[in-house]
Amino acid sequence: MADIAVLGFGARGKIYTLIALEEGFKVVAACDVGAEQRNAAKRIAGIPENRCFCDADAFFAAGKLADVLILSTIDGTHYEYAMRALDLGYDILLEKPIALTLAEVDGIAAKAKALGRKIGVSHVLRYTPFYMTIKKIVDSGAIGRVMNVNQTENVGYFHYAHSFVRGNWHNSRETCPMILAKCCHDFDILLWLTGRSCKKLSSFGSLDYFTRENAPQNSAARCKNCAAAKICPYDAYRIYAARPTWVRIPDGQEENWENAKKVLDDNSTFYDKCVFRCDNDVVDHQTVNMVLEGGIMANLTMHAFSGRVYRRIQVCGTLGEINGVLEDNRVELEIFGEEEKQVFEVGVRDLVSPHAGGDRLLLVDFMKYVGSKTADFRADIDKSVESHRLAFAAENSRLNNGKTIEF
Repeated sequence: MADIAVLGFGARGKIYTLIALEEGFKVVAACDVGAEQRNAAKRIAGIPENRCFCDADAFFAAGKLADVLILSTIDGTHYEYAMRALDLGYDILLEKPIALTLAEVDGIAAKAKALGRKIGVSHVLRYTPFYMTIKKIVDSGAIGRVMNVNQTENVGYFHYAHSFVRGNWHNSRETCPMILAKCCHDFDILLWLTGRSCKKLSSFGSLDYFTRENAPQNSAARCKNCAAAKICPYDAYRIYAARPTWVRIPDGQEENWENAKKVLDDNSTFYDKCVFRCDNDVVDHQTVNMVLEGGIMANLTMHAFSGRVYRRIQVCGTLGEINGVLEDNRVELEIFGEEEKQVFEVGVRDLVSPHAGGDRLLLVDFMKYVGSKTADFRADIDKSVESHRLAFAAENSRLNNGKTIEF
C-alpha cells in the first residue's frame, strides 16, 4: 500500500491526513513552516521528529520519503514545489489552484507526463455524491439535450470576510484572483457535467462593498474597539464565537470559543481587523457567461452576499430540468409533463471530509490510481487544466470590461 507525505500541514493538509489515517493509509512525513502545524502532524499521525520538516528545502533535501505527496501549501508555492517533487519521483495530490499562471499550470502537467508521474487535482466536487447523481441523470438522457446550466457559488458573508477580506486570499497580488481561488471547482464541474469544452466567455465583477467608503459610522480598525460592532454582521467576535474552529488555535489547546477569543484579542493576528479597512482587492461579486460546445449556455455567479455557504445548480434540458443545493444533499428532477418531481436524497454527512464527503472519496480513489488498482482518475491534472484556463480568461475579461474571450 502506498504511503503519504504532506507538504503544508494547514487546514487542507490536516483534513487529508485525518482521512488518510481513517482509511488505513500511512502518513510518514510532514513539512510546515509553523511549529504548531508540525506539532499537530506529530500528534495526529505519530510522525517522528526526524520526519517533520520546518521548510521545503529541508524536506526535499531528504529525498523521496513516500510514494505520494499531498501538496497543500499556499497557492504561490505550488509550481516550484510540484516541479521539485516530480523530479524526486513523487506522485502528487495537488490542492487547487494548480498554480498562479497558465504557463505554470501547463508546465506542471507537461513535466508529469514526460516523467510518467500521476498528479491528481483536488477538484473534489466531481467526487461528491450530489454532483455524481446529477452527472448520472444528465448522461442517462432523462432531461434530453442540455441547453442551459447555471451554477451559483454563494460564498457566505462570514466565509468571505474570513478568507477573502481578512485572510489568506484577500489580495490577488499575494495569492491569485478570487475567480481562480474559489471557482476553478465550479468551472470544472460545469465542464464535467456537460462533457463539453468552452468556446467563448465574458465576465463582469468588482469589489464594491468591502471598502473604506462603506465602513459604518464610528467604526474602528479592530472589532474589539469598535462602537459599531453591535450592529455589524461582520463583527469578528460574533462570527468566530459561532465558528471557533476557524481560528488557528495553538496546537494542543481545545478548539473552543474561550481559546479562540484569546487569539482574536491578540492584535498581531488578522482575525478581528475591520472588513472595511483591510488591504483586500479581490472581487466581492462576479459573473461569467459561457458558450460551450453544442450551443450550451452556462453561467457561473460567485458572490459574498449570502447568509450561508452553499452551491446551487440548475441544469435545463429539452425534456426536463435538475435543481439542487450541494449542502442539502438533495437533487430534484422534473420531467416535463409529469406531475411529480423525482427527489434523490444523497444523505451524505461526513464529519471529517468537507464538500459533502467529496474529499474522502477523491483521496481514496487517487490512492487506488497510484497503486494501479484503477485505470483512471476522475480529477487527473489533464482533466483539470481547462477549468484553470477558463478562470484566467474570466479574470482577463473582467479586467477588460467584459471583453469576450474566444478559445
